[in-house]
Amino acid sequence: MTDKISVINLIERDYNVSRETISKLEIYAECLIEWQSKFNLIGKSTINSLWHRHILDSIQLVSAIPEDFQSLMDIGTGAGLPGFILAIYYNQLGKDIYLVDSNKKKCTFLDHVATRCNVDVKIYADRLQDLAVKDSFKVDVITARAFASIDNIMSLSRPYAHKKTKYLLQKGVNAKSELTNAKISSKLRVELINSVTQENSYILNIERK
Repeated sequence: MTDKISVINLIERDYNVSRETISKLEIYAECLIEWQSKFNLIGKSTINSLWHRHILDSIQLVSAIPEDFQSLMDIGTGAGLPGFILAIYYNQLGKDIYLVDSNKKKCTFLDHVATRCNVDVKIYADRLQDLAVKDSFKVDVITARAFASIDNIMSLSRPYAHKKTKYLLQKGVNAKSELTNAKISSKLRVELINSVTQENSYILNIERK
């Protein structure tokens, strides 16, 4: 079930998404395909399964995000996955969504698509360690998809985490072995959530006990 219509029906049913939100997701998809030839935003082999492989893969995080969160940072967001998709989902709810990526071309795309979708996001064309020197804020949720190792993500994002910050890290088939080797504090609880889009892929839900 990877075709656009089937995925849209699933998103509407399982994630209580409005038609307005679907329309914004469609604009995002159109922009992504349009810009793909110039900027290589996603893997070429995944273009035909864009709605399943990227949009649904991002939307699924909603199930693990606390309803009362106020701010979210997506590290190494690339084409806005999952961060911009979540920004569309939470649009008009007054949430602060920060998208961080060192690739300036991809951030140019994000600026464009944010305007086209009329979605309010804060885009930083910086490496996270460089951003920490320029700007300081704390967030309730930190996401990352195929960005770096668990240890590196936890270390680099430390300036932006408070005691109750939740991490939602999307990992592939090596998730369990990477988790075994990670140096995660005993004060943190880790839950492995099965991905709805890929077998043997997981969302690592990490939060303080």
